[in-house]
Amino acid sequence: MARPRLPRNLPRLHTEERAIISTMDVHSEAPASKCYGIALGLSSEGLQILADEPVPTGEVLDISINLQGQGPAHNLKGVARSVFACNHQPGYVIGIEILTDNQAAQLWRRQFH
Repeated sequence: MARPRLPRNLPRLHTEERAIISTMDVHSEAPASKCYGIALGLSSEGLQILADEPVPTGEVLDISINLQGQGPAHNLKGVARSVFACNHQPGYVIGIEILTDNQAAQLWRRQFH
């Protein structure tokens, strides 16, 4: 018996990669807000996260993401390039471009090559 196919526009993951997104207060460099989410798409240059709250487009973010079976969390910096409400479930899809200015970003990219 064949498995039923899901519509293409629904994100499908074999595992749930959990993420924490923090925005920073410009004046004190302390975390201003924190939201939680699940990664929908991962690549060497960015990721999409389904989060419970929106973040401002263009905002520099601190992202902590755990990839199952890969040890400690990856702590990355990125920029929110797109934010829109998810049509399939409550929450917001945040498109993030990873900044390449630190060692953590180089380790992240190495996973995809």
